[in-house]
Amino acid sequence: MFERLMERGRRLGARQPREAARRLAEAAAGEAPGGVGVEASGEGVRLVGRNLTRRMLNEPALRWLIERVR
Repeated sequence: MFERLMERGRRLGARQPREAARRLAEAAAGEAPGGVGVEASGEGVRLVGRNLTRRMLNEPALRWLIERVR
């Protein structure tokens, strides 16, 4: 009886986390330091770039971005 309603709820529930990750990645991409990319992934938001571990230690802007994305 409620199969269609339950299926719609499942689809919406699966889509909302992806949409939220996409919006967060778009917002954070504008504030990322040079050479750092921000992308939505299946698990949330991911920062990509070379030497991110070293850069996180040396660049306050990158630490600020990581805290903001959390």
